[in-house]
Amino acid sequence: MVDYSFLKWEREEQFGIIRFNRPEALNALSLDLQEELLDLLPRLNHMEGLRAVIITGEGKAFSAGGDLQGFLDNYQRYVERGGTHELFRNRVPRALLGVEIPLIAAINGPAVGGGLTLSLTCDFRIASEEARFGAVFARVGLAPEYGSSFLLSRIVGLTRATEMILTARIINAKEALGYGLISEVLSGDKLMDRARDIAMQVAALSPIGIRMCKRVLLHGLDCTLSQAIEYEELAETLCFSSLDHKESVSAFVEKRTPKFSNR
Repeated sequence: MVDYSFLKWEREEQFGIIRFNRPEALNALSLDLQEELLDLLPRLNHMEGLRAVIITGEGKAFSAGGDLQGFLDNYQRYVERGGTHELFRNRVPRALLGVEIPLIAAINGPAVGGGLTLSLTCDFRIASEEARFGAVFARVGLAPEYGSSFLLSRIVGLTRATEMILTARIINAKEALGYGLISEVLSGDKLMDRARDIAMQVAALSPIGIRMCKRVLLHGLDCTLSQAIEYEELAETLCFSSLDHKESVSAFVEKRTPKFSNR
């Protein structure tokens, strides 16, 4: 496994932990950190026995979002090119959405800008009491990215999403829970224990079933009802023919712990 400078990767049996590792910069998403994410994320689908991944931050923050010095450097390059635009590409959210196993965002502190929108691509979002959230793009003259123009309104509703984006207001963990942005608020010392508990619950289920559940849910965000049903039919056909399905049913009937083969 590659050693990273701006990420920490840990493996705990059937799940792993990604930690943003720029605590001195509140885990701002520098280009170097993003490149390391782009290297690590595609590897997750091919790790033997990996069933879930927790994403969190080192230190006091989850992620303060975009790196401000990086923004200034980017503008300087724009000037040096004579004002020509280089196409911005949302590579990180595409990579996150390409991870086939569940992602659990354990939000241990501020998650603003890109830190907030990165968490939206995760399947679970839980937070500590110290967490703060903000869609603060307008504060730095930017528009929503990382797929947040699509995901945020579907998670919290259009009215809340509009308020968050157009006021750039910071909300606390209690407000975020009320918005439906996160599912749980815990004390800081219990956050990772709860994230591990969720990961272990996922790991106890059929790997094939979990991957297909995630695919169906993501597909359902962006299709008609008829298209959703058709996709479900294909997913169920695959699941019905899997060894994991047979093992799940057999173990339930026989009142034993299933032994999955991920086939």
